[in-house]
Amino acid sequence: FFGIVLGDGNLSHFQITITLGTKEISYAEYISGLMGEIFGPTGTVLRYANGYISVYLGSVKATQWLQAEGLVFNKVKSQVAAPPWIFEKAAYMRSFLRGFFDTDGSVYKLRFGIQISLTNFSTPLLISLQRMLTILNYNVSAISRHHLYITKISDIRRFFDEIAPKNQKHNERFKRFIACYKDLHR
Repeated sequence: FFGIVLGDGNLSHFQITITLGTKEISYAEYISGLMGEIFGPTGTVLRYANGYISVYLGSVKATQWLQAEGLVFNKVKSQVAAPPWIFEKAAYMRSFLRGFFDTDGSVYKLRFGIQISLTNFSTPLLISLQRMLTILNYNVSAISRHHLYITKISDIRRFFDEIAPKNQKHNERFKRFIACYKDLHR
């Protein structure tokens, strides 16, 4: 959940909001259920006139707890990093990476391969992501503008197996691209 919030989330004094794209209704429902597991009440899923989807939970108690755990109201302005406790266990890092990738990540086809990108405007957060990936033995790029990349095909396959993204959009793209990659390299 921390990866999701630091990806596409927003905190205010009164609520947690996760803003998603127009084709992510199943992922929005997943986030709503996750909020229920963590906080009790599930999040409310809204679809706006422009097609974009938000999941929100109004709870001062929840936002205060998230702040106490190191999250902030403006993650870019505050240049926030991942909370230090995330680095205590590989399972925490994998979960954090899953949530972050599901919201601020992408998988796409290159001319002769596939690439994963993680994007954010908080440099300390990118450094945290890079550190997690390195600890988990992934070959990850240096920070380039506001991006990190994984391009080694064995690491990309392992990422989808071990990190196991929950956003169907990414899983479907990966399956389509890996099939093209196999055909290209026969």
